[in-house]
Amino acid sequence: MKQLKDEKLINFDPDYPFLLTDDWKDRRAPTVYEILATSNTLKQMYAQKVKELESGKINNDVGEQLLRRIATNYQSVKSLLFQTR
Repeated sequence: MKQLKDEKLINFDPDYPFLLTDDWKDRRAPTVYEILATSNTLKQMYAQKVKELESGKINNDVGEQLLRRIATNYQSVKSLLFQTR
């Protein structure tokens, strides 16, 4: 009897053990470490822009716009970790 290959089944790849729940099927999905590294980088960028803004290196309007963008990106990355399922 010939066995049929089920197209819906995928092989588990142990090279990707740190993916978020339900994302392990997608090889392009970010790992938890990638998400944390990105969020930590955004925190550092935010702190640096605050220092530049306080020291007068950048204009208040431009600085506030940059801070808003960084904060928005941070919230987007953070939402990846705390998605409602």
